[in-house]
Amino acid sequence: MTPHSITDPDELLTALAGVREQGVAVEHRESNPDVSCVAAPVRDGAGHVVAALSISVPMIRWTEERERELADLAAKGAGDLSVRLGHRGAR
Repeated sequence: MTPHSITDPDELLTALAGVREQGVAVEHRESNPDVSCVAAPVRDGAGHVVAALSISVPMIRWTEERERELADLAAKGAGDLSVRLGHRGAR
């Protein structure tokens, strides 16, 4: 989609392992060259991922500090929504 999109299968597998470990996904200009995004999984009562909550921000407003803040917000929001869907595991 953009020059920043992950297209190599091994790189994708590595990125997905990092997402599983961190509990949030971060993408930098992969779908839009002017936007970055953080996302966190929403789980149902059985613990299955049924949706994701994401926050997209124009690169002009993106910093490493802001990335951490947004990742925390996405994780909290997705965790709160998961609880409302009956999930009782770790957020």
